[in-house]
Amino acid sequence: MAPLLPISQPLNLSRTPEIPILFGWSFWVQWVLATGLGFLLSLLFVEIGVRPHLGAIPGAVGSSFIAIAQWFVLRQRLSHISWWIIATITAWALIGSSSLGALGWIAPRTELITLRLLYGFIDGAIVGIVLGLGQWFVLNRYFPNAAWWLPISSISWAVALPSGWALGGILRSNTNLFFAEVIGLTITWLAIAALSGFGFLRLLHHNGIQ
Repeated sequence: MAPLLPISQPLNLSRTPEIPILFGWSFWVQWVLATGLGFLLSLLFVEIGVRPHLGAIPGAVGSSFIAIAQWFVLRQRLSHISWWIIATITAWALIGSSSLGALGWIAPRTELITLRLLYGFIDGAIVGIVLGLGQWFVLNRYFPNAAWWLPISSISWAVALPSGWALGGILRSNTNLFFAEVIGLTITWLAIAALSGFGFLRLLHHNGIQ
């Protein structure tokens, strides 16, 4: 079994027969699948709603599934990464308690695509900053350039949230089914995972990890 990356020690992720690649595209695929699965599991306990009906508790409950799923991917590569779960849940509880609400499980009231794109971009950027800040406190223990995670998280959300909201709005206007919003939010989380996963690889690259 390859050694986990310890805290405050030189980064040494040489390949081993047990785990040929600790970080790379295999990590990206696992990250996207874990995040998407975590969101789908969260729907068993958190019902997609509209503003302002989902607050701190739904945000904490829903994010716990995503945080744990991501932790399963990270724990294979980073030691003592359990704080990722706490940081993610805490950040979502704060986001949910704000005027934004638990945006990862919220559909906009308006069906106007232009407004969905506009507010999705603005609100997504804010959510990404808050969430990224919480997770930065964890990543900062491992990577000197962990501050890059803040723009990575913010940009990922600023792109993915309006895209998912727009797709959900288009599907809903064509089908008159609220389930279309669930599809849109699922695409949102997959897009966030894809973008943030790629950003994670770039963060690792800047820290000397190929």
